Amino acid sequence: MTEWRPGKVLRLHDRAILYFDAVRQYGSIREAARRLNVTPSALTRQLGQMEAEIGAPLFDRLPGGMVLTAAGDIIARHIVTVVQDARRTDERIAALQGGHEGHLGIMAVAGIMGGLLPRILQRMMTRHSGIVIHAEAGSPGMIARALSSGQTDVGIAFSMEPMTDLRQITVATFPVGAIVPEGHPLSRKTSVTVAECLKYPLILPSSTLSLRWVMEPFLRPYRDQLQIIMETGSIELTNRMVVRGAGISFQSWLALEPGNTGLVHIPLRDSGATTDLGVYVREARWLPPALEALIEEVRIALGETDGGAG
Repeated sequence: MTEWRPGKVLRLHDRAILYFDAVRQYGSIREAARRLNVTPSALTRQLGQMEAEIGAPLFDRLPGGMVLTAAGDIIARHIVTVVQDARRTDERIAALQGGHEGHLGIMAVAGIMGGLLPRILQRMMTRHSGIVIHAEAGSPGMIARALSSGQTDVGIAFSMEPMTDLRQITVATFPVGAIVPEGHPLSRKTSVTVAECLKYPLILPSSTLSLRWVMEPFLRPYRDQLQIIMETGSIELTNRMVVRGAGISFQSWLALEPGNTGLVHIPLRDSGATTDLGVYVREARWLPPALEALIEEVRIALGETDGGAG
């Protein structure tokens, strides 16, 4: 996560917001005080006053650090939005004065890091050269937590479970297929069924990937027939093992990097063998122009794929 220091607009708000958010973010009064360049005692006093005004503790003081209470979690959901919006306002004012247009954080699943995301980011950098982009890979769970806590601005993930504090901006549906090496007996087929794939060793996604839960209903009836040789949450490792002929896997074609001549994607004929790629932001937050521009670039890129944007 890119380190951020409070700007002019946020300093117009009570310092309790800054202090609370720093403790929430770093999980330590000492570290929060260091980041804010204040004394730990000053931060502790401010936090105590805030808790006294609210009438409930906001953090549990545990050996491993400061953890939000139920009341603290409610406050945090509001303050994360305040902090994000104030930061974006600072950046827009700076842009008017000749500064850069600000920072954007994006976290996406590894399956789109090879082709789709670079295409999106290249367009974004070309059309909005004043924006600095901070991009990270993460699992759907990591993406949801990063969005909820304000650590990133937009998340892109496959088949993510609905969450009350996240909003899906757009979605595209992609067929799941068998991934086999070139020259494999299945490689010349235009489509296959899961049953046809079971005569070969399988490299399956681990539980950290949403595709595991997409494939579970299709694999469950054949549980006794499965020749599972590996389970992994790494798309790169999966593809490398398939290229080496170790086994076959199941993925959307987005997991194949452009120009990859060693792998073939064969769509599954099984009904419902699809996965949704969604774009998410925090619910009820203001979308600054730069973030809206990034979302539009994602929509365009999804619309150019076989999946089609929703």
